[in-house]
Amino acid sequence: MQNKDYSQLLKDYKAKIDELSVNDLNQDQKTICKMILDNLTDQSQLQNVYQFLMQRVKVGFRFDIAPDINNKMISILKFNEDKSFNLNDIQSTNQNSLIIGENYDALKNLLVVEREREQGRRL
Repeated sequence: MQNKDYSQLLKDYKAKIDELSVNDLNQDQKTICKMILDNLTDQSQLQNVYQFLMQRVKVGFRFDIAPDINNKMISILKFNEDKSFNLNDIQSTNQNSLIIGENYDALKNLLVVEREREQGRRL
């Protein structure tokens, strides 16, 4: 691709990005897309990179920030006897129990550590 063709194509792609609706890309996202196109090291990949960026817009990919935790609030927890359970009763009746949730891996690791600790006491 000749340098003049590259410059014109880059200018056209930037114009197309500017024409996109605010619902597709906000101004910051448009700026990021243009910066990506400007900073290409391989000029022959301009068309591929532009198509990649536009495809992400069409399928709903967003450059949004991740949700953040509200650090300005305090949660107060209160013990509820009705919703509480005793692990000793559960372990005596069920040898195999399934824990579903995002804490599963952490609980499995705690179980391994506890078993190792118990084995250390027996020795």
